[in-house]
Amino acid sequence: MKKVIIGSVLTLAGTWITGCIFVAAALFVPNLSSWEGTRVWYAIFGSGPYEADLKQSMALGLPFAVGVLMFAFGIVILAVEFFRPEERRGSAPAPIRPLPGGNGGTKLAAFSSDKAPLTETEEIPTMKEVGP
Repeated sequence: MKKVIIGSVLTLAGTWITGCIFVAAALFVPNLSSWEGTRVWYAIFGSGPYEADLKQSMALGLPFAVGVLMFAFGIVILAVEFFRPEERRGSAPAPIRPLPGGNGGTKLAAFSSDKAPLTETEEIPTMKEVGP
């Protein structure tokens, strides 16, 4: 369960970071006067590490890459947890207590009361018959 929460948080944070950078780039694109390649990618990454004029780019390549990696790691963690077999499913069996009557074997109790279950000849009490 802890890994599912970690994977969910990483996926959500990566989505928010990447999405906010895309929105910021889309809002910044009309201000570009020159670019190389796609305008949105140029607004996010710029033209290269030696770009002299950083005014034309937001230079958000590193945060964008971190957001994408967070999203990818979160999805991988969730996928591993989803497809992992559950080993602990049989390690905590339900409590078994013998009930009087029956076939001599132990049976699972449906209720946590000390009363034995009704036999086939007994009637089920109605709400008027059951008192406080």
